[in-house]
Amino acid sequence: MKKHFKYLFSLSLSAVVMLTGATSCTPDDHELSAPVVSSDELVEGIAFSVTPDASDPNTIHLKSLVKGATPVWKTPNGLSQNAELDLQFPFAGDYELTFGVMTKAGTVWGEPYVINVTSNNFAMLSDPIWTNLAGGVDENGQGNPKKWVPCNNNYGIGGCSAPVMYMSPDDYPDPVFGYGNWLPNWDPGFQSWLIPADDPYMDSYMTLSLDPVKGCVVEMMRKSDSGEEKITGNFNLNVSDPKHPMITFLNGAYSLHNVAMDGTCSNYTNDIRIIECTPYLLQIATMRTNDEGPWWLVWNFISEDLKNDPSILPSEGPDLVETYPVVEPEYADLATELFTISGDNASYIATQTTFLLDEETPYDLMWWNPAAGAWEWINGYGSSWAPAYDAAGDFALTLNKNGKAELENAEGGASTTFTIEGNKIVFADEITLLSSGDVAVKGKEFMVMKCSADDNEVVFGIPVEKDATGAANKYLCAKMTIKPISGGQTGPTVLKVNNDNIPANNLFYLNDDKYIRVMLYNPWAGKEDSAFAVDPTMLKLKKNQTITVKFTITGIDWTSTPKAVICAQNANTYGWDAAAYSASPFVKDLNTSGETELTFTNETGSTYNFYGNDAIEISIDMDGTASSTDLTNAVVNITSVTIE
Repeated sequence: MKKHFKYLFSLSLSAVVMLTGATSCTPDDHELSAPVVSSDELVEGIAFSVTPDASDPNTIHLKSLVKGATPVWKTPNGLSQNAELDLQFPFAGDYELTFGVMTKAGTVWGEPYVINVTSNNFAMLSDPIWTNLAGGVDENGQGNPKKWVPCNNNYGIGGCSAPVMYMSPDDYPDPVFGYGNWLPNWDPGFQSWLIPADDPYMDSYMTLSLDPVKGCVVEMMRKSDSGEEKITGNFNLNVSDPKHPMITFLNGAYSLHNVAMDGTCSNYTNDIRIIECTPYLLQIATMRTNDEGPWWLVWNFISEDLKNDPSILPSEGPDLVETYPVVEPEYADLATELFTISGDNASYIATQTTFLLDEETPYDLMWWNPAAGAWEWINGYGSSWAPAYDAAGDFALTLNKNGKAELENAEGGASTTFTIEGNKIVFADEITLLSSGDVAVKGKEFMVMKCSADDNEVVFGIPVEKDATGAANKYLCAKMTIKPISGGQTGPTVLKVNNDNIPANNLFYLNDDKYIRVMLYNPWAGKEDSAFAVDPTMLKLKKNQTITVKFTITGIDWTSTPKAVICAQNANTYGWDAAAYSASPFVKDLNTSGETELTFTNETGSTYNFYGNDAIEISIDMDGTASSTDLTNAVVNITSVTIE
């Protein structure tokens, strides 16, 4: 984009105003030295100066003459606290500004001052973004309104195929103008949970125009199930930084979006980022601020002319970005690669291989990025539309070279047969690899999106969307690892124990004057993860796995042998303390003179994750089993915690 003026370009209600500012000034003889002034003193010539440029009377230089206080300008463009700034007025007319200063008692304002501009200077609107965004003006200063509508298809521009897409703030914390300087991490297309193709929003529009009398005008209509909302307002365009043009909507107008997204972003009006603007495409980024966390939402608009006649889009030129058609994954010999297992020092071609779900990210969406020409993860797992799946540890898919397949998972399992056809694996019967909420990775035919023994990664996907050419460009995928030939880890998982945390963080206490409790983890205890004696994120039991805790307790005068048990708030539902002693099969006698070993087995039928969800504690029955319930001299020492 060419840059002719390094100014803040904006049209207010009265006309186009351009503003630049500096943060310092050189005082002259008319300075006010007092840090506190009255309103009567804040007049032109004493508190501030207004000077037309000697060579261009449409440019007005403003300068604060006040020392010891922060100046405030209220201009047709808005507020500024710069000591010096320039206003540019492309259109003739009268323009009002007000000068003030900030004091301890608040801002003190002077009376409005009127600037009279006697001629037009349309060269101030020569930056191409004015024409691309709002139609520009002709030689007589008359505007040519530009109408933008939500993107409804894949036009091969802007990496979009629908009205909104996602972009990672980690990758682009400060996106630079121009597609190619940023890339979406996901183009969701049309989704029932987002914006479906038949959403009334798709009939919405916003028309931007430049008017020598009314200024920067936006006429918008947003359509929803409730009807049509029509607004006529104004906008300011800030292109002082060509890499970061901003648009601000005024007088009731806002950056167009669907009704369902009203609460998703807190700001749809002030300093909204324009990240692409060509004659055919407008892309605006707003930051998501709801409880799903910060993320850029990129709103895609096309000109109404393009929607009505796609043939007007040129086949080449600076307004277009090269895109790549979908390329499916390719394998020299998928039948061999699926049965390749990497060992520490060599790889093996097995007659049978077992795939396990990746427990960190068992599933996600993968999409074809047409700008990068590559398959990329959307990284949406764990969001509202891709809820977490805690039963990944119960999954095993075993394939045999004789064509037999055995599946075990939280949904039950299946036995069937399969064939390998090109880059796909085809099962004789429909199978469900996993289901979480409304999401299910199931089918008979799966595209093998990745297959790498060296990376320990195999990905099976089902198509969920196609591009304008009919090619599948988005897949819902199960992410799997390859079970090692040795069967994987042998022996239990050993959790590191920090016994210093037990007294330091009050993890050892008496409940109801009867039961000693030692917290392994309690999400409702108000403690940081690091406060517990073990890492609570490790407290996850697969189906039928057992946690074993070995510990000693000293400093108590026992009069009889007490019972001890591991209690959980919700798992297995045996209850706490007295209820657990009567119902739980894991109750044992406490070794009052040595080490006690307690176990707790996950009987829920699927993987059970305590972290963030449930409490798990050691309980010791002290009711009538000790000479005193005073724990002043008692010491608990956990010798080991293992999961197997």
